[in-house]
Amino acid sequence: MSQEYSFTLTIPLADCSAAESILDEARKRFPHMRISRKTDRKACARYYLSFPFTGGRPDLAFEEWFRQTAQADWDLFGPTYGRWGLA
Repeated sequence: MSQEYSFTLTIPLADCSAAESILDEARKRFPHMRISRKTDRKACARYYLSFPFTGGRPDLAFEEWFRQTAQADWDLFGPTYGRWGLA
């Protein structure tokens, strides 16, 4: 069974290039993070960011780093705990 902590990032569509730049930096700082693009809604782009559980909580370090880096009108929701696979 796999465990993870995840975030949903919602940004205005106009900020996609800035977000891609910041998410590229996040990939370098947090190499185990997975990023996927969700369906756009209400003129906003949405990303799903997940961190596999590795005995520590790299998601908390990411959240602190991201809040210092991101623009004020970007919404980072989470972390949310999840389990995947069969028990």
